[in-house]
Amino acid sequence: MLAKTFIQEEKYKLLATILVAAFFLYFWVEGPLQQTEPILKLEQEPTEFAQPKLVNHAGENNSHYGTVGDAETKGHGNGLVLNKVEEKSKTSLIFDPEKDVTHSADFGIKLVNHAQKLSPGQAELKANANLFYVVVKGDNENHIYTESTGIITDVRGYAGPVNVAVLVDDDGKISGVHHVSSKETESYLKKIANAGFYEQLIGLKVKGENTVDAVSGATLTTEAIAQTATQLLEKAMPEPLVTFADVSEMDGFSVDAKLTWFWIVHISVIFLMFLYGFQKKLRKTKKGITILSILSVAYIGFFLNNSFTYISFLHPFVGTQVSSLVGLYALFTLLGAIWGKNTYCKYVCPFGNAQRLILQISPKKARAKFFIPNKYINKIRLGITMVLLAGVLLGMRSWSNYELFPDLFGLDVTTFWFFMAVITVFFTARYPMIWCRLLCPTGSVLDLISDAVNYKPKVKNKKIAIAK
Repeated sequence: MLAKTFIQEEKYKLLATILVAAFFLYFWVEGPLQQTEPILKLEQEPTEFAQPKLVNHAGENNSHYGTVGDAETKGHGNGLVLNKVEEKSKTSLIFDPEKDVTHSADFGIKLVNHAQKLSPGQAELKANANLFYVVVKGDNENHIYTESTGIITDVRGYAGPVNVAVLVDDDGKISGVHHVSSKETESYLKKIANAGFYEQLIGLKVKGENTVDAVSGATLTTEAIAQTATQLLEKAMPEPLVTFADVSEMDGFSVDAKLTWFWIVHISVIFLMFLYGFQKKLRKTKKGITILSILSVAYIGFFLNNSFTYISFLHPFVGTQVSSLVGLYALFTLLGAIWGKNTYCKYVCPFGNAQRLILQISPKKARAKFFIPNKYINKIRLGITMVLLAGVLLGMRSWSNYELFPDLFGLDVTTFWFFMAVITVFFTARYPMIWCRLLCPTGSVLDLISDAVNYKPKVKNKKIAIAK
């Protein structure tokens, strides 16, 4: 009976492994699914600018023209099915006050102000069929300034579109790329800026294919910035770039942010951590677990700032391209849930290990009985997870930032969430592993997977009457 049950459990695990491997390989090769709009638009990207609308000279609103999806565009690593639109004549860009009463009146002024802050000079607001732009004439050189806000929406970072501004000089070179707005985690945005990512884009000629180094630990965001800049400049072709900067439309332009091959070292270290937690031949001593915890916190936490989260499962379905590092990290995590009963949470997660290290140095007498009965803890955590998953899929992209590790390991002491992260870690000395047990959605998802493949039906004890 036990042998039969064991074989059945192994079959479940093998089937789950095949499904996970197929899922991983498909999205690694094909890229994410076609980006679609959220089921409900519950959250709007904060922006100070209106989206331009195409109308004819008679004032008729041709709203089906839009600004995104009506011309050939490229998704974040994959193509999009295009909407065929009949060609219209005598069209021009004007503001549509009925669609955007709040912002349309002062759109031009604010766009010009932004341009002049980055490139002082005499500014003039103009437009082509795709976007608004500002021509700035300075003392020494002239620039074209434009923004992706409301224009490029199909490129996704970690938490949705990343709106950027691009400056191009009259020599046809990028003279500046700047973050405008997004739902990305603030500590990641600061990490990108401090790593000098934007400086890599300065000086690129607006022609041909270009590659810059992505920022490890913020790969998705840096890839999205590069893709957004590419599409934005594509929409400035042929005008104004061809005339203004003497750029040939035939040359084309693209810039990709890619990790250097050093990512293989990172994923190898992560793999060894998983392997140590998964294997059963070597006895896991207290000293060994402590060394692993320190390595996890130092390397994955502070050095990479790249913990795995439940949102990684959703990225292929919301149009976000997953890098090889993140993809393999996700694969190890899923296999660890299937074969190792959640190896990630037990041994690899840097935020969990930070709590374990605090427990080791804190006195046992300081610990108190958990303030919520055990039978309710998992239900509360599962409820939080379901709400977050539903919210992100329905369009609340900022909810994907429900995590404390980027703020803790980013050491951004100026943010409120950094102090919340520190308080949570140290609070574990009183209530052990409070985040992991009560609040972590990633742990909840992985535990559900582990419980599903290791499910054992309860066998009722049969009473056997023995005749005397």
